[in-house]
Amino acid sequence: MAPADDFIPSRCEPLDKLLNGGFTIGEVVVVYGEAGTGKTTLALQTSIEAARRGLKVIYVDADHSFTHQRFIQIAGERSDVSESILLFFPETFSAQTSLVENIESFLTTRTRLVIIDTITSLYRVSLGSAERTFILNRELNRQLAYLSEVAARRELVALLTSQVHARLDFPFGRIEPVARRTLAHWPRTIIRLKNTSEHSRKEIVIERQRGRQTGSLRCQAKLAARGFEPV
Repeated sequence: MAPADDFIPSRCEPLDKLLNGGFTIGEVVVVYGEAGTGKTTLALQTSIEAARRGLKVIYVDADHSFTHQRFIQIAGERSDVSESILLFFPETFSAQTSLVENIESFLTTRTRLVIIDTITSLYRVSLGSAERTFILNRELNRQLAYLSEVAARRELVALLTSQVHARLDFPFGRIEPVARRTLAHWPRTIIRLKNTSEHSRKEIVIERQRGRQTGSLRCQAKLAARGFEPV
């Protein structure tokens, strides 16, 4: 990466415009939303853009939602960039924790993007007793803390997607990320993807940008076969 580049574009033009170019190097970014809002698509096209720029990417697929067919569909003629993307498929939350805590052993001088899609899926299926939940929350917090430190020190973007659940103690319910307290503490940028009445049109809300709350920053994009496109 050229010294002047301090961000990685997502290839979602409306979002990159709001982000002043893309995801900021040195930060943890959380993208959350309901099923079908395009979280994995955004992660894929960001990894493809980074690889196109000659950068290395670590992609942790905790959901097992990364498919070769979808990658080719989004990458198009540049599907050869897959050689720059190192894939991991943890089967358990403890395996994910071990991978995150040893992530530096896989970094090179060209690694500028680490993706975990989704960071809360294996966490969620492991929930049980109150004691078990406490242990899992501690592990998740440790993962986020470590990723935040590595992102700043090694000058990379840690892009994490998260599932959501509904809080029923609010009128009509409220959608929020799984493990909200932990996921809200560490990221400097938090983005929510929302479905709209039009199936392919998604609303993108930047709730926090570079450490500042920005609830009014929003745009819309079309989720198409090649990824997110301007409306």
